Amino acid sequence: MKRSTRRNVVGITLGVLIVSGSIGSLAHAHEPAGHTAAPPPAHGQMDSAHANVQMSSEDIAKHLSEMFKVSEFEVKQAVDAKKDLFDIGQAAMFAKISGKSFNDVMAMRDSGQTWEQIGDALNIMEDDVQRELDEIEIMHITMRGDVDEKTARALYDEGYAPRDIDAAGIIAKASGKDVRDVLERKTMKNSWKDVAKAYGVDPALVKPKHPDGPPAPQPPAKE
Repeated sequence: MKRSTRRNVVGITLGVLIVSGSIGSLAHAHEPAGHTAAPPPAHGQMDSAHANVQMSSEDIAKHLSEMFKVSEFEVKQAVDAKKDLFDIGQAAMFAKISGKSFNDVMAMRDSGQTWEQIGDALNIMEDDVQRELDEIEIMHITMRGDVDEKTARALYDEGYAPRDIDAAGIIAKASGKDVRDVLERKTMKNSWKDVAKAYGVDPALVKPKHPDGPPAPQPPAKE
């Protein structure tokens, strides 16, 4: 199934997705099967956020620098200063989209502006955010090794949703089938668990770790 266009409210919990998803996937990429990471902390809990991410400030800075083309030095400074990792992730994303420096965006946050206000000030559009979220999803897929980056990118460019590419890759790898053949078995009338069963694969393997796509838009918290 091809993906439908999704739109999001700028300023929702992007940082949660960036930090608990991207950094979490990187940090636990080589964990034993069955390992369960701690749930992401609530927004604003800086100490808990840092405690739950088992990576050094250097690794976090390098990861976000490579992902969002921002200054590794500036990101490391923010991490070392114990700033909220959610804010750091959002600032890195907004910096990439807007062309501003990471420090410039963090300064806007430090001034007391909400992420919705910052997004409006930087003229960041919903589709810009969605593209970045989808890029993160593609990265997660290739990190796990079920689908190589070239194939994942090609399928995404053809219109397949990251969640579907992910699930098809898991089933294809477990069954020895081609990922495109698996994708064609998914319709509006069946689920990925149904497809897994059809290929003799444990349906639990394709249970989503988070809802398909970003969270439903919610009004940004008043600050």
